[in-house]
Amino acid sequence: MIIGSLIIVSLFILIFDAFNFNDRKFTYLVVSGIVSSLIVWVGSGLISFFLMKRINVFVRPTKLITILSILLIVYTTLVVLAEIELIERVNHVTVQYSMKVVSVIISVLITLFITAMHSSFYFFRSWKENMLKAERLEKENLLAQYETLKTQVNPHFVFNSLNTLLTMVECNPEAVKYVESLAEFLRYVLQTRDKEVVLLRDELTITNQYLVLQKGRFGDKLRISMDVPEQYYHFAVPPLALQMLLENAIKHNVISKDNNLNIKVYVEDKTYLVVENNINPKKEVENSMGIGLNNIKNRYMFLSGKEVKISEESGIFKVSLPLVEYVL
Repeated sequence: MIIGSLIIVSLFILIFDAFNFNDRKFTYLVVSGIVSSLIVWVGSGLISFFLMKRINVFVRPTKLITILSILLIVYTTLVVLAEIELIERVNHVTVQYSMKVVSVIISVLITLFITAMHSSFYFFRSWKENMLKAERLEKENLLAQYETLKTQVNPHFVFNSLNTLLTMVECNPEAVKYVESLAEFLRYVLQTRDKEVVLLRDELTITNQYLVLQKGRFGDKLRISMDVPEQYYHFAVPPLALQMLLENAIKHNVISKDNNLNIKVYVEDKTYLVVENNINPKKEVENSMGIGLNNIKNRYMFLSGKEVKISEESGIFKVSLPLVEYVL
């Protein structure tokens, strides 16, 4: 950075040699040039870093490049004009308008060139990391599919059996509702098993069916509050992510007459879908197939580059899923 700043300052001194500064003024020119170059260098780097963290270059490259270019041009122009103003005041000289324009243009071109080099390096590094993440996620999915296959039952047999069961319990409304919810849940699992994301609207719908099944098991000892406004239904989530979090809460906590499990699902700060529950941990937890919080975290990081927040405080376990806009 320092070497680059010295080179840039030397370039400007050669271009504007017509100023004929004496030693003192020359020192001001060199010092102000180095300082402004460092300010431009560091500032443009921070701007690039800020935007690349918030705009996915693989999803919206045109938007990223356009906004980044505009901000860099404006930022560099302001810094250069401020430097020229300082030189004029300290050295009691007037810089010609044409030289100001040339200074701004050269500075902007150098800034865009250096930023392009840094951004290209960042892009290829991110591309390589995403390739590794994709391979890792594929391995996890294959492992999960393998574990599922070991206990898989023919779907047609399952649905035919459920239809038969419906005819046997049609005189019992609660039993009918339970069987219908089970059928809908299984159908959703089969339909989404090959999808990366689903609409939050669909996820909430099937989650309600899942809750019917769990209510049939735990009754009023399981209390769930869902408060997600329709304005968030267009966001996307990995399929069964919400159901996994509910299952995780049920699996790891005691649910009894004296120990109710209270689960809340809501939107926080317009950016996160939150699932929280009170903590009353079991002494022993049944084995799982490894499809849990780590799986959800990895899928979110792969799909959006955003992290899932997990916290435990004051007897409350809280998982915050980023609301992601995704092209389905």
